[in-house]
Amino acid sequence: MRLLPLLLCPLMALGSPFRPADLPAGSAWFAHVDHDAVRSAPLGASLMSQPLEDPSCPMPAKVKAFLEETGFDYRRDLRSITVFGNGAERQASILVRHSADDLKLGEFLRKQGARTTTVEGAPSLAYDCGPDGNECTLFIAFPRPGVVALGMSARDLGLALRALESDRAESALPALVAAEVIAQPSVIAAVDLAACAEANPRLPAMVKQFRSFGMAVGEVGDQVQFRSRCEMKDPALSDNVVKMVEGFTSLAVARDPKAASWLEGLVVKSLGAQVNTTYQVSSQRVQEEIARAKVRMAEGRARRGAGK
Repeated sequence: MRLLPLLLCPLMALGSPFRPADLPAGSAWFAHVDHDAVRSAPLGASLMSQPLEDPSCPMPAKVKAFLEETGFDYRRDLRSITVFGNGAERQASILVRHSADDLKLGEFLRKQGARTTTVEGAPSLAYDCGPDGNECTLFIAFPRPGVVALGMSARDLGLALRALESDRAESALPALVAAEVIAQPSVIAAVDLAACAEANPRLPAMVKQFRSFGMAVGEVGDQVQFRSRCEMKDPALSDNVVKMVEGFTSLAVARDPKAASWLEGLVVKSLGAQVNTTYQVSSQRVQEEIARAKVRMAEGRARRGAGK
């Protein structure tokens, strides 16, 4: 799919507070990123201050064209993104809130081959994605200023459009989010894995052992914090999950002793059928590691360019 990755490429830099009414009844999973929370925190503010073009990671030509032709700057213009679905394959609805120019966004899409259509009475665009083995038609609408609704089918777009018109929370998924202690999470997500397994029988057997999962990430003071809570179908398996995580961490430290300092903030505990995970690390340390990674990427690109 050529266009969907282009529209979602800044996923980790999106946001505004989550609106539970955006999730229709029957949703089996969702994810939301809050750009206001990202920008208001030290690490997020640092990331948002970086130039759009980074020599360590050259911007794809289509992304560059999108930004230049629309004047869109995701550091400034993106407000939120909420993605949700019922668990079936090739099924998702997306709501993007922004402060950019809707007309320029629509014009760019039409230049990329999107055609005008109508979904549930709303003027929309349909974009044929392919040929790359993931053929589908992406449906896009601009139902109100500052909002883009997308669906991987006309039905999915309809779900997004109807969610915008509702003020009533119909989904139980937000209750699964493990956001305790994190007052203003940057990223939240939840999955009803039992519903997903029913909608998609092709899910791996291991995934089907879980009943639900919820998580939240955000900055608290000078720490990046992650919290998650999952529930197993068989309570006896929760201890096995803890042991598996402990085994992975031991292996990581054995391979690289430096990993120990990164993993010292990880705590995994079981309680009945639940497995609760918390992790925290210094925001400054993450920022420093990102800077080092950029240097390594630039050096690697230079070596490849020199044929070494």
